[in-house]
Amino acid sequence: MRVIAAWLVSLSVFGSLFAEDKPEPKSGQPVEAEKKAAEKLAAQRLEFMKSSIKDYEFLLAPDFKAKLSVEPEPLLRFTNPVSGLQDGGFFLWKSEAGRPMVGAQIFLTSEDLWIHEFQSLAPVPFRVTRKGEATWEPKRAGVEVKLVPESPVPANSPVQRLIQMRDIAKRFTASDEFEGRPQSDELRLLTKPLIRFGAEKSDTLDGALFAHAHGTDPELLIVLEALKSDGAFRWHYSLAPMTGYALKASLDDKPVWEVAWRKPPFDPKEPFFIRVHSRELSLKKLFQFSK
Repeated sequence: MRVIAAWLVSLSVFGSLFAEDKPEPKSGQPVEAEKKAAEKLAAQRLEFMKSSIKDYEFLLAPDFKAKLSVEPEPLLRFTNPVSGLQDGGFFLWKSEAGRPMVGAQIFLTSEDLWIHEFQSLAPVPFRVTRKGEATWEPKRAGVEVKLVPESPVPANSPVQRLIQMRDIAKRFTASDEFEGRPQSDELRLLTKPLIRFGAEKSDTLDGALFAHAHGTDPELLIVLEALKSDGAFRWHYSLAPMTGYALKASLDDKPVWEVAWRKPPFDPKEPFFIRVHSRELSLKKLFQFSK
């Protein structure tokens, strides 16, 4: 996500057109009143985030008829003090079978810009429109699905399979390079899966989406799924970035995946895409804040 820090410098002229003075905090304001005001603002921002993605429509190739559905609530709420991120939510679009297909971070920057950052998790291309206009159309798959080496046969029960998936997720380590600096940041695994999917008597017996995060900000996504292969179910994985900065991932301490730093302008035909949605000013117009 933090790739937009450098990009936003180029938007300073745009920002100056809408700049406004921020009120000074009232001295002696009761702590309880401040807490309630913060909770109210967080709730209003959450509603704004959810409303801002309602106009997107995702259609799968090749015929662009099958639609993806979005989880109505964010799977994560996060901040990132390193990049000045004030508030954010991680949203997910799924296939009809429930498989994660698109991840998106909707977040507010220190420059009061609302950003929509998308990453394809789909093994096929798709098309995205907003209010009838083409917004994003990656021409290639967002992930490469691979067999998990030296993995157990998927267990019979969902509880046992979850234990297996957590054990597999722990075998991955990851790091990112903030703004290209030589010293990388080690990411931490969120051991609780963001979502679970799959069904008995289907080609996907079970699956889960995991994330490696910088603090609470997800930077690397891991899709684990028990797929039918040669008549039997076997564990597979796929990796995808949730940031524009360079990322590296290892499995059992052996490098298996990496992606270079992607800089603006962002190509809408690529699996990773960022767009500016609006300014915080739009939120203040939408909601009436009580003083």
